[in-house]
Amino acid sequence: MKIHAIDAPMGPLIMLIAAVFLIVSAITDHQWLYWLAALLVLICLGMYLNASLNGKYQIIDETIWNLHLKPTAQVLDLGCGQGAALIRIAQHLEVPGRVIGIDLWKKSDQSNNSLKRAQANLQAAELANLAEVQTADMINLPFDDHQFDCVFASLSIHNVKPAINRARAIQEAARVLKADGTLAIIDIEHVDEYQKVLENLGFHNVMVKKCGVRGWWGGPWLSTKVLLAKRF
Repeated sequence: MKIHAIDAPMGPLIMLIAAVFLIVSAITDHQWLYWLAALLVLICLGMYLNASLNGKYQIIDETIWNLHLKPTAQVLDLGCGQGAALIRIAQHLEVPGRVIGIDLWKKSDQSNNSLKRAQANLQAAELANLAEVQTADMINLPFDDHQFDCVFASLSIHNVKPAINRARAIQEAARVLKADGTLAIIDIEHVDEYQKVLENLGFHNVMVKKCGVRGWWGGPWLSTKVLLAKRF
């Protein structure tokens, strides 16, 4: 099930406005450079939309597959949004396995982002017995120490500002993760920063990989990476 929502919708809107402005300028000023600039902006817009509406789902699916989750696993999804990863994780579980998604539901992070929309998507996918969503802040998680077999975060931690709060989010994820659990982070910024925080927390097995063109949010300067971390 795909959640048809655009991540950080102001980004592609700005690119679209810029492309229209350049096209109008090319027509009125008869400057071929404006046409070239408009074409480049439209290519960037296309890559952004492909990453948001297609590429990220492929990356999420592959990351979940590589986790080899047990059907009874307890999973936490940080910044779950409308449920893109949450639903896919739930499809790998069986009762008493469960995934909990938390978010602050900011529409600047994802179009139409809301608790009600996430709940409706779970109902539509018939997964309400395996998943739930809550309003909570990832820098102050309302869960016990060592509660989850896996903590998952897809394109969410980079929205936390400033850097000290992102570090706090990583620390909280580590706190609620079981000693033998796995932390999985998909993100477009600050991944090296997350890796350093985790290594300082005693995670000795941290792997980072790039996801290629499908994860380019407008170009290679904003590309998706996947981080998988275990303490041992």
